[in-house]
Amino acid sequence: MTTSGNPRLWSLLCLLALLMCLRGHGQPIGVLQRAEAILAPGASYVDLTFTGLVGVASASPISMHSLGEDGEVFDLRAEPAQALGGRPRMLRVSFSGKPPAGHSKIRLCLGAVEVAGTSYMDVCAEARILRDFDGELTSLKASLGVLPRLQREKSMFASLFLGQTGSRAGRQAHDASTSGVHTAAIVGAADVSFVRSDLGSKDLTYFLRLKRGSTSGMDPRNLEAGASWRRSVLMHRRERSRLAAMLAAPADSPRVSPQALREAAALTAGLQRKWFAGHIVEAGVKLEGDAAGEKQWLGLLDAGWSLQSTTRRVSLPGAPGWFRFRWMAGGVEAGREQARVKAGADASLLVQASGSTAPIRRLEFHAQTVGRWLIRAERKERGVRPWLQLDAKAFFFESPRIRYGVRLSVQRGRLPPVYLAVHSIQFGFVVESTGGDE
Repeated sequence: MTTSGNPRLWSLLCLLALLMCLRGHGQPIGVLQRAEAILAPGASYVDLTFTGLVGVASASPISMHSLGEDGEVFDLRAEPAQALGGRPRMLRVSFSGKPPAGHSKIRLCLGAVEVAGTSYMDVCAEARILRDFDGELTSLKASLGVLPRLQREKSMFASLFLGQTGSRAGRQAHDASTSGVHTAAIVGAADVSFVRSDLGSKDLTYFLRLKRGSTSGMDPRNLEAGASWRRSVLMHRRERSRLAAMLAAPADSPRVSPQALREAAALTAGLQRKWFAGHIVEAGVKLEGDAAGEKQWLGLLDAGWSLQSTTRRVSLPGAPGWFRFRWMAGGVEAGREQARVKAGADASLLVQASGSTAPIRRLEFHAQTVGRWLIRAERKERGVRPWLQLDAKAFFFESPRIRYGVRLSVQRGRLPPVYLAVHSIQFGFVVESTGGDE
């Protein structure tokens, strides 16, 4: 397949198309331009923006209820509308009652309203709940002591590629004679990672990872298994301690008071503006082997130190996104006849669907690179052996524990212990666990 024109323009158009697929199908709201719902203890409301000047006294009667993804309806008690000073096209309708868990929209109806001198009857709009401060702060409290995991650190990650291509012998036969038969060969690749936590220690994990391809140029022949001890050391402990204290409340009192909510939100915003969230120290042992089964296993000590960034919100057309990265500042891999120094980085862009009707539930873009400096000769070679992998994943189905989708992967470089040159592009299915996305 060939393409013409500007390849960058085509790439941009494809990315925009994917982002639009993450949007749910909205409903027209007529004289209303926008409706936004905010949930907070003692301060829940819906802001309405109209196409012209609106009369606050004309906005009545008001009915409101929340909507679940399965069609469930829950009635909310609406207060009289209030005009927002300095913004004569906007009204705020406060309400009492907390929507049940799983409800993502609020539907508000005005029996009558006057906009730009014209009266309108039965004006309704659906507002997606943009912020649930109570839920956000509860989740934040649960994640104060953890850092997000990389793709290879998830409890399960498996990507399989299978395709068909003409073999070299078939092509030569076809070129030599017009009556030759073009034979075909099946090619495939697997990228698999399994990680299991030790029941007696949350810091100790066991892992098995495999990168394998059926043809040269796409086969790193990398297989490793072992155990690793990991300790996350969070930064900005003073701010995190203050935040944890704000979120702590007796069982018979509100979870967060309105004043504490505002302070916690400001403190959270300050933490999110920091570049780094914490340090990660890792040490372990592993066995490295040739995935083709032709070489002996190597026993290695593996240790490293990394810096984890904060998770930053990214404004994208169609859906919210988040960006984070990890910088492995230094590490060592040492064995009986091996001595390596390594450094690298891993970056991720995550885009979540904004509606239940979106055909693509989640998009992920990952870039990881690592460079190994062979201090002692391996396979009679020394020097730096780099590895670069770029992944784009689209998930169409998900459960509370598993996601299913497709992955486009670009891999280039060399991996131990064989250090074969790899330069491949793969497209196949991917299945991974959902844990570690905090």
